[in-house]
Amino acid sequence: MSADVREIVTEYVTAVGDRRFDRFEELLHPEVEFGGTTVVELRGASVVADGYRRLGPIVLRADIKELVVDGDRAAVLYDFVTDTEAKAVLTAEFLTIEDGSIRSITLLFDWRAWPKVLEELQRRTPPG
Repeated sequence: MSADVREIVTEYVTAVGDRRFDRFEELLHPEVEFGGTTVVELRGASVVADGYRRLGPIVLRADIKELVVDGDRAAVLYDFVTDTEAKAVLTAEFLTIEDGSIRSITLLFDWRAWPKVLEELQRRTPPG
């Protein structure tokens, strides 16, 4: 089981870094729960994936630094690398895998860098 969890989590982080948001969404449980150091908590694969899709204009890659697996749970530490002034945003996610898909996500990231990312994202994203 732990090898499968490791593969799922690696593919999940890599899919975001590669802006393969359709693949990212495929890895999510239909009723995935998403929270952590976020403005809102989200529920549902399409809702979570849409949130990540909105980050597409600033994503360069995701560089995994550490991945720890314990049964059906994993913790992954990575640099969320952007092409903004913030550069890399240190990020951690705690994930639970259920039936081969990601059932829950707790996201933690360096809020000190995030305002620069959001400012640039807003500048690049047309209103509406």
